[in-house]
Amino acid sequence: MDIKIRDAVPEDAKAIQNIIAFGYRRSFAELHTPEYLENKIQEYLSPAKIEKMANIIRDKNSVNIVATDQDDNVVGSIGGTKDENGNWELIALYVDDKVIGNIKFALNLVKEFSKRVKQDGANKFTTGTLTGSRVCKLYELLGGKKTKEFINEKRDNVSETEFEFDVSRFL
Repeated sequence: MDIKIRDAVPEDAKAIQNIIAFGYRRSFAELHTPEYLENKIQEYLSPAKIEKMANIIRDKNSVNIVATDQDDNVVGSIGGTKDENGNWELIALYVDDKVIGNIKFALNLVKEFSKRVKQDGANKFTTGTLTGSRVCKLYELLGGKKTKEFINEKRDNVSETEFEFDVSRFL
């Protein structure tokens, strides 16, 4: 598969939300009930969430990158934001079923994200995911260092694991 990595544009918001919604189901199925997952997916696909994603893409304190196939279909997405202290957080790394399990594909997205946050002066970024999910294993494979586990009250009181990445590892 011929892949192109580029900056996301607001018009990519719906495709990104689709990948996130179905990736959420795939990644966290063993941690939630089917009803909860379906509610989350419908939330991700709502017009309000799609517009919110478009606004995140427009935000100068965010980095949003997509990978597209030869037909310009979005098959992967990575994005993060910078907080008021200048710290970067990777918010989402999701890939389409066509490339799931391709660690090199995920690595290329993380490399591109790392380049962008390095250009902003960052030496590291953090990310979190549901504790016990297969995403934890991916972050470990990519060199993430576990920094803490906590209950995230903003996300339905789920247990999350936070990882820290050294940007220079990817450059």
